[in-house]
Amino acid sequence: MKKAAAYAAASFAIAFTTILAIQLQYPIMYGIDGPYYLIQLRHLLSEGAIKYPDPPLTYYMLAPFYALSDIKDLGLKFAVAFYAGLTALTLFEAFKKYGNLSGFSAALAFTFSPYTLRLSYDLIKNFVSLFFIALILYIFINVRNQRKAVVYASIVAAASALSHVLTFGVLALYSIMLSAIYLFEKRRRDAAVKAAAAAAITSILILAATLTIVPQIVGYDSEKLLSFIENPFNQGKARMTALGFSANILIGSAGIAYGLTKKKSPEIAAAAGIMLILVNLPFIGEAWLFRFSLMSSILMPPIAALIVGEIGKTERGLAVILLTGLMLSAFAPAASAIKITLTMRDYKMLKDELVKKVPEGSTLVVPDVRLRYWLEALHEDEYNIVKQMPHPPPPGTYLILDKARGFKANPRWERVLDGDRVEVLRVR
Repeated sequence: MKKAAAYAAASFAIAFTTILAIQLQYPIMYGIDGPYYLIQLRHLLSEGAIKYPDPPLTYYMLAPFYALSDIKDLGLKFAVAFYAGLTALTLFEAFKKYGNLSGFSAALAFTFSPYTLRLSYDLIKNFVSLFFIALILYIFINVRNQRKAVVYASIVAAASALSHVLTFGVLALYSIMLSAIYLFEKRRRDAAVKAAAAAAITSILILAATLTIVPQIVGYDSEKLLSFIENPFNQGKARMTALGFSANILIGSAGIAYGLTKKKSPEIAAAAGIMLILVNLPFIGEAWLFRFSLMSSILMPPIAALIVGEIGKTERGLAVILLTGLMLSAFAPAASAIKITLTMRDYKMLKDELVKKVPEGSTLVVPDVRLRYWLEALHEDEYNIVKQMPHPPPPGTYLILDKARGFKANPRWERVLDGDRVEVLRVR
């Protein structure tokens, strides 16, 4: 028990400190959506509802950290790190019945995945919701009471739908696949069968409701889902990237092979292997493939854990070291390449200097969504922030541009502020 507790603590601590260290490289949020989360959480706490339609649950999960921190960016960064640790811990607990090193390998495979990294600094809502897939794996493997398994699995499936559409889709398809495998094996009385069926049925019912009756439950996510269903190939030409395709197909194939030959939860590995291949199919449109492939973050750990669990006890430690080394070989260069979307000079210019140069109540035209989210996060109460230039532009209109975008300003407009990449022009 003491050894298991030590591995559990290590699983949480390694994930928490790794992701927090990445988050704290810069004092502001990463990515296009970094300031978007600040906007959403501010509205949630001040008005009781988020500003932009979205599945709401993850915002409630992030809200306590945001509310308790005087520095809101820092509070959100700690929240992301906490859910990294919680997901890693849940994965350890899910697979520790096959040995502590089996569970630990699942936690490490999740923590040091470059896909986990990508999600954690830019796609926070998707990242936080991975916890529900880790939780459903725990239920499938460890909850033996049939009634509890059904109730827990149904709740987790519903929670995933209220958190992120891609997480919900993976959990739903995983559950449907497991149900089919279990029924094929004629295991109709196991708690795992009941749990998988309950999650699958709950997911199907929620999907039907969101596509027909109450799409507002999942905000814009229902539109994304319909767009993909209508044409999964229209989002640009797919590319086979070094980070993704070949390695993921190989690992997915290993999961399927394990499922056909081994006895320790073979269906879990087989379903994960099939899902891993599906989310990395190279003929899917590039914009979709980019999103789907990121879900490899949570699909690799079950395969790694179960394969390590099959290895002899004396070799397991070496296998975990080898696994960690392979994951770090992709994780480290990806971590070193992370950059914020604004330079710190531009951020300080927009945060502090803008209010000195631009009168309160002015209209700010910000065509670039990256900049517009930052302006809303910093000055939503002071200015009228819009995407397109009003016609005719009223007095007190200012245009905020990313100079790298190549927009040609009218030479009559006055440059009010000039940063590294951002400029503020007064329209006249």
